[in-house]
Amino acid sequence: RELGDYLFYPSRMDLIKRHALAVEAMRHVRTPVQLVLAGRGNEERPLREQVRRLGLEDRVRIEVGIPGDQLIERYLGALGAFFGAFDEDFGYVPLEAFAAARPVVTLSDSGGALEFITDQETGLVVAPEPEAVADAFDRLWEERDLAARWGAAGRDVVLERVPAWPEIVEQLLG
Repeated sequence: RELGDYLFYPSRMDLIKRHALAVEAMRHVRTPVQLVLAGRGNEERPLREQVRRLGLEDRVRIEVGIPGDQLIERYLGALGAFFGAFDEDFGYVPLEAFAAARPVVTLSDSGGALEFITDQETGLVVAPEPEAVADAFDRLWEERDLAARWGAAGRDVVLERVPAWPEIVEQLLG
């Protein structure tokens, strides 16, 4: 499916996930790219207030309670995904995005996700600064063919490196 016009970030809305950084980055984007945040958590209200305070209501959408089938559609309709968690052991967002053949923008201090996301191969790894994130969002928008190649490479990573459930169960029981 053709790449869409938004970056998708589905995640629990918690400070460690750094949604606010992605919202702040949207102040600096030069292209028409949008941001869709999906999830629930104690940061939902502050994020909505941040979007309103910065006047980004037409650029940033917050969705709560997306069912699984619609979550898949959001990935498939995206330009790419954002993964902003700080030093997380492992993140499903990159793997889900790669399964949908979408590139991922992540941060240089995101932890375990960096085992799957390779800068300029499966997405972009940038400093945890709003301007750097905005530049990455703009680059995906401006270089859509490259973004599509990175997403396809990410899908290959998932197929090559992530075992199927029967293999996981066998390893756990073995």
